[in-house]
Amino acid sequence: MNTNANTKPPSEKKRDRALYARLVESYQADRIGVFVDFDRLNHPKSPIWSPWENVAPLLVLLIGSMTVMFTVDLLLGTAVMVLGVFIYLFLIRPWISQRVYRRAIEAAMDNLHNWNILWRLGGLVITLNYMNKTRCVSPDGDWRAFVTRYLPEMEMEGLDAYNAFNTAPRQPDDKEVRTLDGANM
Repeated sequence: MNTNANTKPPSEKKRDRALYARLVESYQADRIGVFVDFDRLNHPKSPIWSPWENVAPLLVLLIGSMTVMFTVDLLLGTAVMVLGVFIYLFLIRPWISQRVYRRAIEAAMDNLHNWNILWRLGGLVITLNYMNKTRCVSPDGDWRAFVTRYLPEMEMEGLDAYNAFNTAPRQPDDKEVRTLDGANM
């Protein structure tokens, strides 16, 4: 039996792509919510982790407070450092969290490969918007079973008319405009 995700049979890969497409379609239609576990995805082994985003603010706060300590006053520098801790906790960390969330959602909704990587890291949670207690938490939950059970294929209104319109033969004559019922204008 193949245990490697890259050696799945073609029928299973096709099924995964179809389920993923249904997941993305449901997310875009606001039928589900996808939440990001900030603590599980904001670390150096995560593909969406940004070292500068995490280190640079801390360095700026530390260097600023150390500069005040050595150039102005030790007590004032210590106060600046304590203020820096509060700035980091209440302003910078939420900002980083928001950026990680956006990057994770963009990556997860971009393609199946990214989705599978983030799912294996344990950074995603799927919930039904109309039933908040119905959820699938990565990496232990099976997102494929969740999609199969709770997200039936969506029927789009007017899809047949749209397909018929796009497959109709085109006339190269630009001077004559035809209506949808075939009459000339």
